[in-house]
Amino acid sequence: MSKRQAGLDQIGSAVVTRRRATSYDVALAAGVAQSTVSRCFVADSQISAVTRARVQEVAASLGYVPNAIARSLITRRSEMVAVIVTSFTLRANPAIVSGLGRALNGRGKQLLLMAVDDGAGAQAAAKAALRYPLDGLVVATTLEDAEIKPLLARGVPIVSFNRPASWPRVDRIATDHAGAAREAARLLHRAGHRRFLCVGGPPWASVNQERADGFLAELATRGVTHSAHVVAEQSYSGGRRAFCDYVAANGAPEAVFCVNDPLAFGVLDACRFELNLKVPADISVIGFDDVAEAAHQSYDLTTVRQDVDAMAVGAVELLMRRLDTPDARARRSLLPGTMIRRGSARL
Repeated sequence: MSKRQAGLDQIGSAVVTRRRATSYDVALAAGVAQSTVSRCFVADSQISAVTRARVQEVAASLGYVPNAIARSLITRRSEMVAVIVTSFTLRANPAIVSGLGRALNGRGKQLLLMAVDDGAGAQAAAKAALRYPLDGLVVATTLEDAEIKPLLARGVPIVSFNRPASWPRVDRIATDHAGAAREAARLLHRAGHRRFLCVGGPPWASVNQERADGFLAELATRGVTHSAHVVAEQSYSGGRRAFCDYVAANGAPEAVFCVNDPLAFGVLDACRFELNLKVPADISVIGFDDVAEAAHQSYDLTTVRQDVDAMAVGAVELLMRRLDTPDARARRSLLPGTMIRRGSARL
């Protein structure tokens, strides 16, 4: 073995076996009590500036970092907020998670992301959340009483993000999905469209259902007799397939409202590449969410924009209020959607 290799092996061994410095090590080196070390890393603790500076200097030299979990046992605050979100939302609208992360960091909180694929995954994530000393939970999926009640019993503040909520101490912030969908129907009808199709998601997806119900209810109010609703998998391919199947059986509608943008992208490409329908001359297409791809020239999608940043900030504010007043009545906040007019619809 070469001297160089032997040296590398010794360094590697040292790295592996080196023990993490503790508050006791810092206290011993700084000549203070262990409790003093802990107080030196709490911003509003009553301790002299000289002592704080000396302890923090010693801590830095030893590579000591306060253990957040250990501190939470004393302060009863972990500064950690879990976010349960579906994998579909992560793929289709990642701005939601990044917005929540920024809003939480702005209030000194850290985001614990729990991504789930379906209802069973959401239930498992809610149970797993009980294992952490959370300062709050943002739920961007659907949970039932059996998952919510143990968290409330533990005193975890909960905000329902863009989902229905009916529990007494669960706050909610969301886009007015039904209202925005009604506005889409009004605009299309006023522009002269008379044969409509709503491309929706599965019934268990509550947000999609709110949007579809709002759109169809407005058409009914206006006396529209030619309207249909098809259920599709919540994806580009799902929208493309469902729309092609509908047109093959019923002919093309004059206007299509899709409950999310990926579905609308599938409809647009079906029109252009399979059905020889010109957009918007032959057919108008409106989506929902205004994801980044909607503004791309290839889609130029008219869609409803959600104010994700405002919802994220609002969700964190609701959490902070709930931490201060845990028994307050639940707050409900609805933010309007904004119609973004582009080239895919005649309005």
